[in-house]
Amino acid sequence: MKLLLLLSVAAVCVALSFAWREPWIGGVGLLIAFVAMFTDRDDVRTDDERTSYETTKSVRNMRTRDR
Repeated sequence: MKLLLLLSVAAVCVALSFAWREPWIGGVGLLIAFVAMFTDRDDVRTDDERTSYETTKSVRNMRTRDR
């Protein structure tokens, strides 16, 4: 939700820079867009973090390779 809000504010700032002919507003919009992208936390859980009893195939392969 925060990402969508910040990106929409950034888009409005960039659009206003074309309408008002003020380039610094577009720069502020781009800065807001970069902050939105780099502060977004959309963590993807792996199969091992789901506390499943079965380990993933890649983990099993890594364990058998060292033997």
